[in-house]
Order: sequence, then C-alpha cells, then structure tokens
Amino acid sequence: MLDYQQTPDKISTYNSMDAIIFRINDLWSKFNSYVLSGRLIQANWVLDRLWGELVTDSKPDEQTKNIEFREKLLKIKGVKEMGKLYLFLLEKEEFLRRLQDRQGKGVKHQESALDYMDG
Repeated sequence: MLDYQQTPDKISTYNSMDAIIFRINDLWSKFNSYVLSGRLIQANWVLDRLWGELVTDSKPDEQTKNIEFREKLLKIKGVKEMGKLYLFLLEKEEFLRRLQDRQGKGVKHQESALDYMDG
C-alpha cells in the first residue's frame, strides 16, 4: 500500500493539467458567486476545495499557512463577526491565487522579446 506522502515510481501518461485548470476555474467562479451573494461560509468551503487542488504541489511553508488559516477561522465567532469573516476570506483568496500562479495553474504572463532588450 502506498503512503499518501510517497511519490509513486510510475508516471502517468495522461496529463491532467487541463482538467485541473477547469476544476480550479469552476471553483473560483463558485467562490465569487457565494461572496457576492453573502454566503461566506460556503465561500470558505470552496476555498478549502481550491486548496485541495493545489496542495499536492505546495511547499511546507504554504502548508503551514493553510493550517494558520484554519486556526484563524476557528476564532471568528459566527454571524456577529461577518466583517471579520469577509476580511479573512479576502486574505485566504489572495494566498490561494498567488499559490496557484506560482504553481503555473493560473495567470502567467508570457515573456516577450522586449523583456530581454537592453535600454
């Protein structure tokens, strides 16, 4: 039985990057919809699913940051602190979007020849 933290010896011949990007895009769309409709708890669940898509390529410090988000969320006390929950979601969203970009699963700006010209 393979331990979930072990890297398998076999490499898949199928590249699932397209499927991953479509799932991530769908989750971001759901997140935006929930936030705009004030359904902040559901929005957080979607961010947790986004983390599930990104975790396999994450670094230890990014995994630690996700644990910190969980601990921070537990300190927010329900409906009375919806403003805090909203700000928490903004912070978590920014972290996940930057992580997605670093992993090459999001927005990457293409380099141009002008980037390499002197002057």
